Parts: sequence; structure tokens; C-alpha cells
Amino acid sequence: MTSYSQLARLCAQRAPKLVTLTLLCALSVLPLNIFLPSLAHIARDFQTDYALVSLSLAGYAAVSVILELIMGPMSDRYGRRPIVVISLAFFTVGSIGCALASNIWAFLAFRSLQAAITSCYPVLMAIIRDTAGKEQTASRIGYAAMIWALAPMIGPALGGLVDEALGWRAIFWGLALAGTTMLTVCWFQLGETNRTRSGSIAQQFRAYAALFRAPRFWGACRKLSGLTVC
Repeated sequence: MTSYSQLARLCAQRAPKLVTLTLLCALSVLPLNIFLPSLAHIARDFQTDYALVSLSLAGYAAVSVILELIMGPMSDRYGRRPIVVISLAFFTVGSIGCALASNIWAFLAFRSLQAAITSCYPVLMAIIRDTAGKEQTASRIGYAAMIWALAPMIGPALGGLVDEALGWRAIFWGLALAGTTMLTVCWFQLGETNRTRSGSIAQQFRAYAALFRAPRFWGACRKLSGLTVC
């Protein structure tokens, strides 16, 4: 009989499937604005200002930026699989907390916790580079980029339908279910792909100085911000 430790080692060695990476990519960006049509309903239920509820968007974005800067180097040092699993766990807890929140402050706190899912996107790019050859890398990154662009467009429409039928809390219950499902799938299907881990976490963060001085980096940021506004 296979022991739990043997099963865990086997799961950690499995190569990730493209469908798993694609679904995880969609989930990493879908929560950003899926509840956008529900902002007024949330403000009414919590009896608070609309502007305060809108902080759930700005705060989420701010936490996302910080986490993406941190979790990428962390995955280089400690591995891709732990970062993805931990991010999904925090996201699921945050989604449940948002669904159960009784006041705006609890909602905002759990909404910030939800932002952990955004760490998965840069880690997914690293996983693709780890596992795909030169011919496949561009193709797989193209699929991920397409999903990354489409999910925020579909999100508000989907969220509006759910809100109209079941209420805004159902959106977050749905996200919690998606997080639980992806956590289970990744636990059994997402193996560790980082075979050449960095020597220290400080070494990774020192590379940011050179990155921030690169004109190509800021050019890419401007293009990305333009796509996001559109």
C-alpha cells in the first residue's frame, strides 16, 4: 500500500498539464473585477459609502503588485509548487471570508487576502519556462496571455449574472469553490518544476535594481497599463 509520504512525493514530481496552467491563469485574474456590478449592492448591505467599497479594488491591486514582486523570487528560491499551493489556500480563505463578512472592514481585510491568487501568474510563467522547450514556450505563454486578457472582460458579465440570480455573496462562494477545486487539482497534478533554485533570496531581490534601470522594462509596463485601461 502506498503511504501518504510516497503519494505526496509522487504528486510533487508530476509535470503540470497545460489545462491546469490555463485554468489557474484564468483564476489568477478573474477575481480582480468579477464583482464590479455588485459594488452598489455591497455598499447598501454594509450601509457604507460606495467610495469605501471601491477600496476593495484599489487595495486588491496594491497588494497584488507587492505580492508579485515578492513571490516570483520566492519561487526561484523555494520552488514553484509551494508558492502556488499557499497562494491558492490564502485565496480560498479570503473568498470564504468575503462571502461571510458582516461589515465593510472585514470584507476589505479578506479581499486583501484574496489578492494572494495574483502570485500564481508570474509563477505560471516561470513554470512554462521550466517545462517547455524553445518551440513550445512562446505558444504556451500565448495561451496564458490570451486567458489573462479574456478573463477580466468576461468576469463582470459573469458576476452580474450571479449577483442578479443569487446575490453578491454567491460570487465569493463561487470563487471559494473554484479556489478549493484548483487547490485540489494542483496538489495532485502540479509537480515541482524548479530544478535550479537560487542560492539566496537576497540574490533574487538584488536583481530588481538592474530591472528598474532597464528602459525595456518601463516600456513593457506602459504597454501593459494601456491594455489594462482598454
